[in-house]
Amino acid sequence: MSEALIVGRVIDDVVDFFTPTVKMCVVYGNKQVCINGYEFYPSAVASTPRVHIQGGDLRTSYTLVMTDPDVPGPSDPYLREHLHWLVTDIPGTTDTTFGKEVVSYEKPRPNIGIHRFVFLLFQQRGRQTVVNLPAASRDYFNTRRFAAENGLGLPVAAVFFNAQRETAARRR
Repeated sequence: MSEALIVGRVIDDVVDFFTPTVKMCVVYGNKQVCINGYEFYPSAVASTPRVHIQGGDLRTSYTLVMTDPDVPGPSDPYLREHLHWLVTDIPGTTDTTFGKEVVSYEKPRPNIGIHRFVFLLFQQRGRQTVVNLPAASRDYFNTRRFAAENGLGLPVAAVFFNAQRETAARRR
């Protein structure tokens, strides 16, 4: 798991090196993001996904962050990172539908180049421990800073997919 995150520059651009301790799978309808680096059309990931967590327990709560570190484009990501979704207090044996949506899901809309859309799962110290919420703007989000401010530490799981602007011909 970590190797794909290193090759995809998720480890370094978004978070520091970590060892996954739980498994996370993101599901968009019949499409699954369980293996890193697949490419999806933006139209296929437009609706809010379900995120399944395996390996947790009922005493554990998680925070999920979805971010795009390639805004506005991968060659000059000066708005890095763009926050697409934030869910807290997710029970350890369920999925995001049972968590508290703090920042609503925003569908991917890459304009320039191929973007990485990263899902990071953090273990909380307890329920309702995330208090330092992101600013009103989704741009300039910093996953490392957010995790540090909320005592989340390193992620326990991460997956990412790639997407690029969808032309009219590709949508058919």
